[in-house]
Amino acid sequence: MTEITASSCILFPKATTPTQLVDPVAFALAIVGGPLVVATIGAPLLAIPVMAVVFGGPLYLLIGIPVLLVDMRRNTVTSGRWAMLAFTSFVLLCLAMLFFTALTDTNQRIPGFFLIFGSAFAPIWGAVSGYIYGRFERDFYKQTI
Repeated sequence: MTEITASSCILFPKATTPTQLVDPVAFALAIVGGPLVVATIGAPLLAIPVMAVVFGGPLYLLIGIPVLLVDMRRNTVTSGRWAMLAFTSFVLLCLAMLFFTALTDTNQRIPGFFLIFGSAFAPIWGAVSGYIYGRFERDFYKQTI
């Protein structure tokens, strides 16, 4: 009887890699704190980081939370990995926006504007968020997703 439960099929595949636990407190601090820290540090230099939080912050939260949570289950958290994930997901989103605007014959300057500024801020926000998560992560608060 154990042979039946030991086998896997398409509906119930075997887990190939063990899942890791996520610290929700550190994750919430990191995902919100990363863009805010970059804006606070960059505000005296330019006004662009503050406006980037206003325009890109909701998009960063909407796309970044699911992408990072899925990745955190399988891989360890590093600043470089989060920066790469932020940049890759942002570029894929902008390519989808460019494709949509090309199909609908709408103004193509808006996705280009987001692509120029977002491709600079997405990896910075991802790296700072990854650093914050690494600093605040505690085993006591970790839970399964």
